[in-house]
Amino acid sequence: MSHALDKEMMALSLKEEDEPFMMPDLPQFRSTERNARSIIGRILNPDCQKMSALIHDIPRKWQKQGRVRGVALSKECFQFIFDHEHDLIDVLEKGVHTFNDWALAIDRWVEYPPEDYLQYINIWVQIRNIPVNHYTVEAITVLAEILGEVKVVAFDPDKPQVQDFVRVQVRFHVSKPLRKSKVIDLKEGGSTVIKFNYERVQKRCYECQRLNHERDVCPLLIKQRKEATAERRQRVLQEKMRSEKFLQPDDPLFGVLSEDQVGISAITGRRKISQEVLDEMRRYLLMATDGDRLVRVERVRSSIAEAEKDPKIRKTILRLEAEPVVTKQLDKGKGRVFDFDLNSPVDANAKERSEGRKLMAASMKAYKCEQPSLVSQEIQLRTSQVTKDLVLPRGSVPYSVQDKEDGIAERRSGSVPLAINSTEYDTGYLVTKPSGVVKKTSHPRRRPYIKKRKEQKGAPSNILQDLYGKEGADTKIEVKRKGATEEEEEQHVAQRKEPRVIPTEGSPQSR
Repeated sequence: MSHALDKEMMALSLKEEDEPFMMPDLPQFRSTERNARSIIGRILNPDCQKMSALIHDIPRKWQKQGRVRGVALSKECFQFIFDHEHDLIDVLEKGVHTFNDWALAIDRWVEYPPEDYLQYINIWVQIRNIPVNHYTVEAITVLAEILGEVKVVAFDPDKPQVQDFVRVQVRFHVSKPLRKSKVIDLKEGGSTVIKFNYERVQKRCYECQRLNHERDVCPLLIKQRKEATAERRQRVLQEKMRSEKFLQPDDPLFGVLSEDQVGISAITGRRKISQEVLDEMRRYLLMATDGDRLVRVERVRSSIAEAEKDPKIRKTILRLEAEPVVTKQLDKGKGRVFDFDLNSPVDANAKERSEGRKLMAASMKAYKCEQPSLVSQEIQLRTSQVTKDLVLPRGSVPYSVQDKEDGIAERRSGSVPLAINSTEYDTGYLVTKPSGVVKKTSHPRRRPYIKKRKEQKGAPSNILQDLYGKEGADTKIEVKRKGATEEEEEQHVAQRKEPRVIPTEGSPQSR
């Protein structure tokens, strides 16, 4: 029955037709009216800005607690819905907003956002070191256009100016770096450096001046480190190749092969020809006579030249490296790739093919999960039986012959375990030791013999001697405590029923 059910489950197909779902165009399915008083934002540095903390802390930072509520739309985008329009306008007019010292891209909600939505922020910039001959609104606007689209220029030439800068609001693209200065060439000759300072911008990458990462993970800095490492490695290899001469003047191969042929490869960092191959070449040339020496030299040169043309021969014969093993097991030793750019999409057909195997594996797993409960029930049964046997009165027979035979049959069938696991504990009858589980041995009570007990009973204690003397103590030992009379018992009960005195109100009247 189970086999047929498994076959039917394997034959089922979970693949659905991928047809788009049409959202109903009804008023109750739209939140346009509520979103009209909301802003949409995006965190620029997800590594340093946690969405849950932002939703809870931003209303307090805006001083709008109880009048605004946040919604996490995704891992990077969020929405804040305001109860009043003036609170929304007040937040937007403050300029750049930050959380955890990193900037946020915030804009008012629109029903159909453009392509560059949440890609720009309005920043107030302080422009310094403006040439005195170009202190005009037009010149200041042109200088601010270097950073982005100019929105507002805070400059009045008819009033005194006490600051050494002019404030300009620009629409800045969040993916560009924050320029700190710019060299300006003047028509009358010379040049000057214009400096820019950004208001309400706290942290940034101090390597590329961008707002979306820290300096430690800056792509430019990582690229520079890789290039410096590769350059340093190349320099070390070149110095090692220049310092090490594999062919000395007294070497038989000197003049036969060049240093480039027997040196270290700049790409792999390994020797081009193995030391064993070079030794065999030396022996081959040393065994030559004056007549065939030139022939042997030519053979060595031609064989090396031919081997260098084929990468396989160069690997196996010149470097004496083993050929790679080719296997038809495509998933042999396969592991997970922790690079999201290289991950391939999930194959739906492969998932369906493995669905049948998963059904059988799930049923086996469920059966294994039920086994510990059965074992625990058997252990409790056996523990209760042991407890029952231990509390039987002395002289009684704990087991009958039939019970004993049933117990032996159960042990043979394997339904009751022969010993409890050494890592489990029970109530007082079994103890755990390094070597396993053993029965706890009970020590019998050791009472003194009768003569000694009588001597201890007859001997007066020091306390009685101090109270009554030696003779009085002897008499007090033999006197037994008498029961209270009925009159004394009634008097004792009456004393208990007497109401207590309250200090501030006097004694109550007893009824």
